[in-house]
Order: sequence, then C-alpha cells, then structure tokens
Amino acid sequence: MRLRAIVGWILAIAFILMSGRSFVENNELTTESWGYLLLTPLALAMALSPTVPWESNDSEETGEWSNDEGSDEEEKDVPDPIESGFDIPVL
Repeated sequence: MRLRAIVGWILAIAFILMSGRSFVENNELTTESWGYLLLTPLALAMALSPTVPWESNDSEETGEWSNDEGSDEEEKDVPDPIESGFDIPVL
C-alpha cells in the first residue's frame, strides 16, 4: 500500500508540473495542459485511497455478486401501476 501511495503522489506532482511546463512553453492553455490536469485526480485517488477493489482478498464479498438462485431473500411483490394511480397512455 505504501508503494502505491508514493507512486500516486509522484504521478500527481508530475502531472501538475507537466501541465505547467506545457502552459509556459505555449503561452496559452492547450488541450495538452488540460489533459495533464485532468489526469491529476486519478493519481491523487490512487495515492489517497486506503484500498482498491481489485486487491481485496475477502472471499465474502465475492458472494454478493453471485447468482440470486440460492438467496434466502423473499421475493417482493410489485404493486399494480393502475392501483397506484398511474394512467395507461392512450395513443
């Protein structure tokens, strides 16, 4: 986790510096400098997030995404839209 945070901070600072360098060289805001600035939040998210979903080793979380065939939850009845006050559209 510490290596990921260090790499994230380095990338964020590098994107900001690259955007500034592009601005100074061209004397205007170009799509290149805006592109670097737009990539900065991704690097900051990588640096500041405590965990990422693809690194999780928890086996219980994988059960949440399985099929609903074996679930113990009771099926809910959907109310009739006409009884709820919705009109039937007439074309």
